[in-house]
Amino acid sequence: MWLKNNVYFQLSTAAFLAVAVYALGLSGGFYFDDEWNILKNQALQLDSLKLDELWNAALSGTAGPLGRPLVMLSFALNHVFFGLDPFYFKLVNLIVHLLCGWTMYALVIALCEYLPQVPVDRKRLLAFLVLLLWLLHPLNLTTVLYAVQRMAGLSALFCLLGMYAYVKARQVSVSSWGRRLCWYVCCFVLFWPLALASKENAALFPAYLFLIELVFLKFRSANRQTVSRPLVISYGFLFLLPSVLLVIYFAFSPDWILNGYAKRDFTLTERLLTQFRVLLFYIGQLVFPLNTSLGLFHDDFVVSKSIFSPWTTAVSILAVVAATSWAFVRIRRYSVVAFGILFFLAAHSLESTILGLELVHEHRNYLASFSFFFAIAYYLVIGGERYANLRAIMAISLVVFFSATTLARATVWGEPAIHTYSEVVNHPQSPRANYGMGKQYAVYASSLESSDQKAEALDQAAFYFERSAELRESYTDGLFGLFIMEGVEGYEMSEEAYQALLDRLANEPFSNNNYNYLNSIMSCLEAGRCNIHDMRLAELINACLENPEFDGGHRAHILERYREYVK
Repeated sequence: MWLKNNVYFQLSTAAFLAVAVYALGLSGGFYFDDEWNILKNQALQLDSLKLDELWNAALSGTAGPLGRPLVMLSFALNHVFFGLDPFYFKLVNLIVHLLCGWTMYALVIALCEYLPQVPVDRKRLLAFLVLLLWLLHPLNLTTVLYAVQRMAGLSALFCLLGMYAYVKARQVSVSSWGRRLCWYVCCFVLFWPLALASKENAALFPAYLFLIELVFLKFRSANRQTVSRPLVISYGFLFLLPSVLLVIYFAFSPDWILNGYAKRDFTLTERLLTQFRVLLFYIGQLVFPLNTSLGLFHDDFVVSKSIFSPWTTAVSILAVVAATSWAFVRIRRYSVVAFGILFFLAAHSLESTILGLELVHEHRNYLASFSFFFAIAYYLVIGGERYANLRAIMAISLVVFFSATTLARATVWGEPAIHTYSEVVNHPQSPRANYGMGKQYAVYASSLESSDQKAEALDQAAFYFERSAELRESYTDGLFGLFIMEGVEGYEMSEEAYQALLDRLANEPFSNNNYNYLNSIMSCLEAGRCNIHDMRLAELINACLENPEFDGGHRAHILERYREYVK
């Protein structure tokens, strides 16, 4: 009875377990996009709380059309109080993770008011199990220990708070219009804008509310007896009408979507086909997560070239279509399972459909997995006395399994060298994982005094850089690694590799990383840390200028920096 009903015990227990499994991972370093978004963003590196500097920091983001100002502001505050110590960036992420879990707990209890089949004494137990499964699942680890993914964490937090505020507003009686208005203001005027300021996928927030209405609240008026026509009409304006207008706009102006594929080595059709397999990959890892399959990088995921290449594409399409159809058909009888399916798909509808984003990222499941665990926990907790012991054993086993897997993964993430090695071992076909290993050897070589040891480390770095370049024809990071290693360490880059770099810069899809590397090379030259011939720098820039995709502000900025350098 204590376990079923004591809120403080449940919340504190969940928090203790989460801190326990993540603690060893907090000592890890910065990874991947952390470098460009945090370490090399000078606007974030503040030492005071001057309003104008905080404002500039908030607007310094380059991710997404809105720049994600709330997250950038939080990074700046991190620096003000703790400097660039990655421990505190991850600690704040862990706190956000706990707040998300606690809000999820409250939301489940609120939604249970619309599930009469859930006994009163099991509502909190159900919410507790959802909280544990979600909080301790290893698929959510990257949102905690990958500093820059505070973007996903804060966006999810404010979406969850908004959903909770919406449900509370709908629960308030008509006579208490002041309280109801207050909850609605919190939902739409406070939490939703904050979610959008964290990450643009919060644009899906109306879809989440629509599904909550469809499955739980059923668009009923305050007396819960009749359907509220004004509410149905309002959802038409809030959700359905914008969706229709978006489809019409895309039909007549497809370039705003297609232009996003200019920097990708896959097409819109290939991405759409691949995402069916990606969704099943996510579901597989939610059910039975394996650390050998999980990773920071999934750029080794095979692209679907057609419905039957690979053949699993057709199977995945059938599975997703069948699950979606079943959810709509059986939504009344199996409402929680239907919600689990539809909410999961809705949460992926922005990043797993037509936008020209990368194919796979684990943090995309951060909010999407909420409904998945809600459905699982529901059937483990609700079911009468029959097989009660078996269901209890299954629930405990899942919590223990998820906790152990996350603990093992967090331990690896807490040691940067081991983490980098594990990425390339688990994903040997990943260009990024191989590049990361090469970079680690190059950094290690720079710390050695013995010429023999340094030469051996540089050879290893070159091996992984070359391997990275071989794995994908459009990928330039490994070749830039060789180029910079020649300038810093004097390790000769082969003419073949150098020509490959020039060719890829001129002819392959132009990634933002190319721009970042050019900036880094010029900074290195200006600081006197690199010995690169001026002719080679000019050839690099000319190769970039030949690429029509190297345009806009990046092109102008590089040309301006180069003019300053050659003066």
